[in-house]
Amino acid sequence: MKTWVLVLATVLLTGCATKAYRAVESECAPQAWADYPESKVQVVQTRQRVIHVSTGMRNCFSRRDGNQVHTICNDITRPEYIPYQETVVIDQNEAVRKMAVASCSVNLCVQRYGNAQCKTDQLLVPVSAPPYNDAPSPVPLPDPVPVQ
Repeated sequence: MKTWVLVLATVLLTGCATKAYRAVESECAPQAWADYPESKVQVVQTRQRVIHVSTGMRNCFSRRDGNQVHTICNDITRPEYIPYQETVVIDQNEAVRKMAVASCSVNLCVQRYGNAQCKTDQLLVPVSAPPYNDAPSPVPLPDPVPVQ
């Protein structure tokens, strides 16, 4: 159960990941695939299908068309879930592989960007550029000379 929660959290976080995070993920993926290769197995899973069962009640409405009255009745139903067995093929290493990629990605993001999401706080292009002027840049002041 914990594994599926972690996988779900990883998938949700990846959906809104930054470009840098996705790039780091692609760096980590080959090693994760090497460590946890695809391992397909056939398993039987219990699934459910829904059928609608009549409750014995009806919902009727009438519509007047000139001198005639048309009454339409529909059965009221309730859903009933029927379990059944299905043979499916799953990858046993998928969850562990995804966790390895996520862990590696977070570690690289922390090393490179200082945060787990690879978010950069600096703007590469200013939002609004200040007006251009030809004023020279300020000259730095010399360090004071100690008196002897």
